[in-house]
Amino acid sequence: MSIQQLYKSTDTATNTFQFPELIFVEDQLQNILSKADGLIQQTCLNLLQSGGKRVRPLLTLYSGMCFAPLNPLMLKASVAAELIHMASLIHDDVIDKSEMRRGKPTTNSLYGDYAAVLTGDYLFAEAFNILSSEQLLSSMKFFVEAIQAMCNGEVNQAEEQFSVTIGTDHYFKRIAQKTGILLAACCQSGAQLANAGAEEILCFREFGLNIGYAYQITDDILDFRGDSMSLGKPVGADLLNGNMTLPILYLLDNPIYGNWLREILRTRQITDQGLFSITEALLNAGCLEHAYLTATQCVNKAKASLSKIPASPYRTALITLSDSIMQRTF
Repeated sequence: MSIQQLYKSTDTATNTFQFPELIFVEDQLQNILSKADGLIQQTCLNLLQSGGKRVRPLLTLYSGMCFAPLNPLMLKASVAAELIHMASLIHDDVIDKSEMRRGKPTTNSLYGDYAAVLTGDYLFAEAFNILSSEQLLSSMKFFVEAIQAMCNGEVNQAEEQFSVTIGTDHYFKRIAQKTGILLAACCQSGAQLANAGAEEILCFREFGLNIGYAYQITDDILDFRGDSMSLGKPVGADLLNGNMTLPILYLLDNPIYGNWLREILRTRQITDQGLFSITEALLNAGCLEHAYLTATQCVNKAKASLSKIPASPYRTALITLSDSIMQRTF
C-alpha cells in the first residue's frame, strides 16, 4: 500500500502497520485513557476506537527522527500532540453541534455536550501532565502557543460567520490558528527533542504551517466536492454554518458571481437550492480549481522548507506525506 492510499484510510491499524513507530503511540494512548474513571473512560476509549490517521504523532516522531533515533521524549511529545488534537475535535463538535465525525457519532451526540466538554478538558489535562516534565517544558511552549491560536481561530470564525468582508490574508491567518500552528508545534517539538539546531527547527515550523494550509484548503474543496459518507458530515456543512472558506472568498472576488453571492450570504440562510447554485457557480468560475492550485503551492513551499534538512528515509516520508494531502478524499 502506498502512502497516498494509506492517507485515504482512517484505519489506525493500517497506519501502525505502515509506520511501526505509531504502535508505541497507540499503546500509550490506550494505557493513558484506560486509567480514566466511569463515563470519562467510556467517552475517551470510544473516541480512541473511532480511528484517525495519527498525523500529528507521525509529524512529531519523524521530524525528530530526521536528526536522531527515536527516543522516549519524542514519543511522549507525540502522544501529547494526539491528546491535544483529540480534545480539540471534541470541543469543535460541541461548538458546531456536529452529530457525525469520520462517519461515526460524535461524543456530544452520544453522551451530550456536558460529558463531551469534560472529556475534552480531561484530554487536555492528560496532555499537559505529560508535557509538564522538566525535559518537555520546551515542547510545552510550542503546544501552548498552538492551543491559544486554536481558541483565537475558533472565536474569530464564530464572529465572522457569513461575513463578506474577509480577505485571503485574514483567511490564511485564521487557518494557521485553527490548523497550521499545531502541526508546526508537532514538527518543532520533534526536531528540538532530537537536538536539531535553531535554523532547522524554524524550517520545520514552516513545513508544519504550510502542510496545515494545504490540508485546510483541501478540506474547503471537499466541503463542496466530497460525499457525505466519506466526509462523515453533510456536504456543504462549512457554508451552511457560515464559515468563509477559500473557494467562497474566490467566488466573492469574481466579477460575475460576487454580488449575487453577497446577497445570498447577507440572508445568513443557505437553502438546499442555494447550496446547489453556489456549488455550480464555484465550478463554472474555476474557484475550486483555483483553491486546489493554491493548496499545491503550499505543499511546494512545505517541501522546499525541508531542503536544508539532511536526507533520510524520514525526510522522504514527510515529503511524500505532503504530496498525499493533494489526493485526499475526506
